[in-house]
Amino acid sequence: MESADRSRSLVRAGDLDGLGSVYSEEGSLIARSEEKTLGTGEGWEVNIRSPWRTVFPRTIFPGFGGASSSKLYVTTERIVLVRDINVWRELKDELSPLGVPTAAAKEIRLQKLKSAGARQYCEIRPRDFRVVKLKKSNKRSSWLDLRLIGSDERQYAITVWKTNGVDRGTLSIVESLFLR
Repeated sequence: MESADRSRSLVRAGDLDGLGSVYSEEGSLIARSEEKTLGTGEGWEVNIRSPWRTVFPRTIFPGFGGASSSKLYVTTERIVLVRDINVWRELKDELSPLGVPTAAAKEIRLQKLKSAGARQYCEIRPRDFRVVKLKKSNKRSSWLDLRLIGSDERQYAITVWKTNGVDRGTLSIVESLFLR
């Protein structure tokens, strides 16, 4: 059971805790009452940091380069990214002589989550943010970079991008939710 504080947070990220509440066993979105799906897109990634400064920001949800087996759901209330757990992507940054014990423990944990049917998810409530800065590109790939102030007065840096190709429709829907 999730705490009341966690359910009210502007950005939620996790894995097994979202199974059955955010996403189903098949990896599709579990919609809330009175929530309508505006669009879905395959192969998207999200990177979220808070605060947005470049020195020692806290990463809430890490995005990865390269092709991704993920799905982005855009609804009237929230934006949700659900992706399969890729153990190699999670571990490759920690594979140094000093990081091997940590990487081994993390690999065991990720394999257990994967076998339990868990996926990684990130849930954003765009109406609770004020846009400070927005950059967008639709040339080689669809990409949106946002600097936001949340209703909790914290700074957030959110980057949303399509890992392969261009998807102008989904990107414009995501952008429109933040500009309301």
